[in-house]
Amino acid sequence: MHKILHYLGNFAGIIIAFVLYGVLQEFYFYPRIIARRFHMPYQGFVTALITVLVMALIFWIYKKQLQEVNYWHFNQEPHWNLRRILIAILGFFLITFLGAAMLSIVSSKGQAISTNQKGLDLISKQSGDLFKIMVCFVAPFCEEVIFRGMFFNTFFTKNTTFNKWAGILTSGFVFAYVHDPMLSKFILVYWVLGCVLAWVYMMTKDLRYSMITHMCYNSIGFISMMMLI
Repeated sequence: MHKILHYLGNFAGIIIAFVLYGVLQEFYFYPRIIARRFHMPYQGFVTALITVLVMALIFWIYKKQLQEVNYWHFNQEPHWNLRRILIAILGFFLITFLGAAMLSIVSSKGQAISTNQKGLDLISKQSGDLFKIMVCFVAPFCEEVIFRGMFFNTFFTKNTTFNKWAGILTSGFVFAYVHDPMLSKFILVYWVLGCVLAWVYMMTKDLRYSMITHMCYNSIGFISMMMLI
């Protein structure tokens, strides 16, 4: 019974985090619509405040889950050391190289950009700088807590070699499916990205490092775009 309650509680935490993350995206992706709908004064301040509250609540839920079951010893102090920083850097190079290689493979014939990316490109035109903040900082934070932190704490709690690699592959696929629910060929690209991020998390046992890798990868995309303009 305790295991069932633990699973249900953690699963509820994932759902709550997803809902909060979805609401937060609305403020960043559709700022004009939000302003008209709620007649919101000081919109920038309100968005920043809601962002801090949502991120804090999501991370609090994750830490509460760790207090119940934490066989992997996630989030243990000290949080920073050179070995794990190097793993995060290696993760960045892996995610950049492997992501580009997989994208080259799947886009060699036919469509060269995913439906998800097309949608994001359209959103970026109307949301301006808020889009960059969401994609480069807010999204990596929330997604790492959900797809790595909460995911492993719910479905792969036992500290075994099988759980480690099965969790990495499964976490990567769930991450890919959420980004490409149409199951197009581009899901393979997102799967590779998700697996690398999960590997960084499992090697460091600390979300801070997979967040860094995720933020750097998303940010490099904007830098590349600016160089082409």
